[in-house]
Amino acid sequence: MFLAMFKILSHTADIRLYVTASGFEELFQSALRGMANLQKGDFCEQQNQSLVIQDSIQLHAIDRTSLLIDFLSKVLTLSQINRVIYCKVNFHKLSDTELTATIEGNKVNFFDEDIKAVTYHEAELIENKDRQLETVIIFDI
Repeated sequence: MFLAMFKILSHTADIRLYVTASGFEELFQSALRGMANLQKGDFCEQQNQSLVIQDSIQLHAIDRTSLLIDFLSKVLTLSQINRVIYCKVNFHKLSDTELTATIEGNKVNFFDEDIKAVTYHEAELIENKDRQLETVIIFDI
C-alpha cells in the first residue's frame, strides 16, 4: 500500500518540500514526485502511462538523509542535462547508505521552475510519532 505524500511549504528565497511516507522506498518516490512537480506542475500525473526515458543511478552516502539528498541532486543533474522530468524510480538495491536504481521520465521543452540545487539545510530524515518517515527538503531556486 502506497501511503506517501508531499506538500510544498513557503520559504523566503527557496522552496521547502515536506515529504512523509510509510517506508524508506516510498519516501524516495514521494520526494522525486515532489521535485518533479516543482519542475513542471502535474507533469507526472499527465505522463504516468508513457514514461519513455530511463537512466541508471548508483550512489553511496554516509547516512539515509545524505542518500536522499544525493539521490535528488543526481536526478536534478540528469534532468537538467537531458531536459527530462523523472517521475518514477525503480530500486534494484536500497539500504541506509547506498542505492542502485533506474529512474524514468519524459522529455520537456522547458521547466516551470529552474531548480539550481537540492540542499542539505534542514534535511533530517526522522520517524515521527505515527511511525512515518518525514523530512523537509530545501531547493535553491
